Amino acid sequence: MSVQVLTDVIVPTGLIAMGVSGRSVRRNVRTENQAGIMQITQGWLQTRREYTFGIQPLEAPGWQMIEALYEVTEGGAYGMLLEDPKDSQVSASQGLLHATLGGQLVGTIGHGYGVPSYRLHKRYSAHGTARTFDRLITRPKSPATVMRNGSPVAVGAGAGNISINYDTGTVTFAADLSQGIQSITLGASTVLNFVNGVGIVAALDVGQRVYITGVSGTAGAVLNGRSHDITAKGATSLTISTPTAGLSGGGGTAAKYPQASDVLTWSGGFFVPVHFRDDAIDWTFLVGHEHEDGRVIAGPSVVLQEIKER
Repeated sequence: MSVQVLTDVIVPTGLIAMGVSGRSVRRNVRTENQAGIMQITQGWLQTRREYTFGIQPLEAPGWQMIEALYEVTEGGAYGMLLEDPKDSQVSASQGLLHATLGGQLVGTIGHGYGVPSYRLHKRYSAHGTARTFDRLITRPKSPATVMRNGSPVAVGAGAGNISINYDTGTVTFAADLSQGIQSITLGASTVLNFVNGVGIVAALDVGQRVYITGVSGTAGAVLNGRSHDITAKGATSLTISTPTAGLSGGGGTAAKYPQASDVLTWSGGFFVPVHFRDDAIDWTFLVGHEHEDGRVIAGPSVVLQEIKER
């Protein structure tokens, strides 16, 4: 389980303005043979960031900001949020949504997959090449703007609207359309039958995906909470490729969510969840000022380390 983050505790921008240094860390294992040939094995698949405060002496009010953060987070037992001074914004050309199902990313990033839940990412592109890296953003800054095919999506409970969980970076779509399933024909492929063809049947085409919930019996275990590839459609039915031979069940609801043809992007700011890397923070009182307001304190080992979240 990751460190609990106190979302109402944010590193003051005034403290950041007093000076901060940092580094980005990966963990790669390097081995070299006698001929000098090196092999590198990746350890971490994501970068971990560190921020060091007190790199230059601080006046008492600045140091007291650090001590206050240290105390309210119980010396790093809890995390907090920090706005990276060099990287805290996402443009619509960088922000991508990636579908998630059962805690796993599915489909193609930046496109729908016929499911309600998506995670926010920021894409980094190297100049002069098509190579990119997509960073999971778990702490977006409110308000974030989500776009579907270039148009902003409203926050709400209406059809096609969204909700945004700012503690996880998860976007959840309300269904574009849903309809109760009248009956299910089980077999090597599965046929969903509806009372008419003007609802979900008209809304979806072969090659798209339908999301199913609420099916009873053993068939529910393979149908519910998933999107399924549509391989055929009739006047009042949709055929999906998911096999259900030998199973039982019926009922449920079929729904339409963003499809692979839908481009899903976002823009806005974000925080980095951090904690004190060490249980102790050292300080040195620098003599040279008579008055209390002029005291200067150094503490160049105060490191806030990024908390990796899923």
